[in-house]
This record gives sequence, structure tokens and C-alpha cells, in this order.
Amino acid sequence: MSHHIDQETLNMNANTSDTLSDQALDWIIRLNSGAALPEDHRAWAQWRAQSPAHDIAAQDAESLWQGLGPAGSAWGKSNRNKRMTRRAVLGGGAALIAAGGLNQFQILGPHLLADYQTTAAERRDLTLTDGTHVAMNAQTALSGHAKGATRGATLYRGQALFDINPQGPSPFAIKVGPHEIQSAHAVLDVERHDDTLNVAVLRGAVNVIGANAKTTLTANQLLQIKIGQSEHRIASIDAQARSAWRRGKLIFNDRSLADLTVELERYRGGRVVVMGQQLSQMRLSGVFDLADPEAILDDIAVSLGLRVTRMPMLAVIRKA
Repeated sequence: MSHHIDQETLNMNANTSDTLSDQALDWIIRLNSGAALPEDHRAWAQWRAQSPAHDIAAQDAESLWQGLGPAGSAWGKSNRNKRMTRRAVLGGGAALIAAGGLNQFQILGPHLLADYQTTAAERRDLTLTDGTHVAMNAQTALSGHAKGATRGATLYRGQALFDINPQGPSPFAIKVGPHEIQSAHAVLDVERHDDTLNVAVLRGAVNVIGANAKTTLTANQLLQIKIGQSEHRIASIDAQARSAWRRGKLIFNDRSLADLTVELERYRGGRVVVMGQQLSQMRLSGVFDLADPEAILDDIAVSLGLRVTRMPMLAVIRKA
């Protein structure tokens, strides 16, 4: 599997840790692609020797790759510490199409009323009327609201990163189903997929209100909750890894195959189905290039010994 690396990006003299991190990840993907030449390894050594910051970025990228196979492949781990999730659609492909209809493929739904939408593999940045900056991931739909002293947004589906303007007249409120996320100033990543809501705080603090409960989150915390329910799970996160999708990367650290299929659906379109609950909970770690979701599927099949069957608007992952 080959991966294109933008040489201008790799050679630029970076001033931020995010840029260095991106460059280091691009190098690691290239060096593990199976197409790297001796001069690539020498150039990598020269790159990381440019400064202590370069070397730190290189070490971080290498640590993410420990135990992984070629460029964006996934390495299955044991099923210890399993976390149940319904983020993958389980069952037969034909049954999925018959039972789900258009809504299963997210063709119909309330997102049609959204002010802003992205399609498969499309990312978009925008600024709402109150000055809040929003980065939309692929297959995302949202609307902005500003009336009098109130301001906010409604996320109908998908994933968006909000950098809330601290100069607003009131806290910014993000509505996701019956839940509301409030903050006067924070940077947070909000994701809605099927019946699951994920709220990740990258900077600042937020309150998540719903189902007769309020939960406060601070920086580097993730809340996962079922839409309309109060039972939830809070975990620590790596802010850079969580927001890597903005830079075309997907960084997984001991997450499930089901979680990966959710991300793939954003970029390839249609549904990605895992056959069997045990298989859907297989743990993965990897650094993936979102520009080529089909190659990610192929690498998963090779690395984990699985079979991928492709049909129009559907890919099915099963044991070989």
C-alpha cells in the first residue's frame, strides 16, 4: 500500500507542535509502507535531528506505532477490558438493507433541516454569527442559533469541533437530541452517531445537561452517553489524538473495530458492518490516513486475517 506524502509539508520549518506531530506521523506512515528506501530512513534521521522538538515529535509518533504493521494497518489485541458499544451495525448485509431503508444509510432524517452539511470525505470550517469557530468532520449536519442574548448550535449528526467565542453575551449551548452542552469558553469535540453522544473537552470546561442530570467535564476528558439516558462513562483522552481528524489523520489507541467502522463510514460513504459482537469488540491501535478509507479496509483484512465484502453503499467485515 502506498501513501503520498506532501514533500512541502515534510520539509517546512515547523513552529508548532501540531505541525511537527503531523510531519512525524507522515514519516512513520511512509517508513512503514513497505516502499521506503534507505535514503528515506536517512532523511527521517536528519528530520528528527533538527531540534529537540522534532525528536520529541518523532518519539511520540514511534510510540503510537509500537506493535503495528505497515502504514495504517491495525494490530488486533486481546479482548481484555472490553467496552460494550452499539456504534457498529451488527447482522447480515441483506437484512441490514431491508430493515434499515433510507434512514439506515442516513439519506433521510432531521439533518435535512440543517444550515450546514458535509458529505462523505468532506471537512469544512465556518464561523457562526456569535464568532464561535466550528470545524465539521465528514457527514456532519448542524445549525447555528443566535437570538438576543442566547447563542448556540444544534448537532443533528456527525462530529464537530467548537472553539467557543468567550466574548458572547451568554454561555454557548449545543443541543444534541434531549441533551444540552453549555460553556462560556471552551474548545470541545462533539460527536453524535446513532444513539451515542460523545463530548470531548480539549480546553476549558463544559456542563452536559440531560435526562435530569448534569455532568461537568474539564480539559482532556471524554463523556460517552446514550441519547436520552443518564447513565454515562467518563474517560481521559489525548486532545491531539482526538482532534487528529482535522488534519486528515485517525489515531487509535486500544479502541474497538466497531469504533473504527464509524470513522470509515464518514469517509467512504454507506455503511461498514461488522459481523459478530466478539469481532466488533476486537481492540485496535493504529495511525490511519483518512484520505484512503478503502486502503484502511484492505490493511485491516490483511493484518487481522479478516474478509471484507464490498457492495453498493455497504462493506461487510467478517472472519475469513
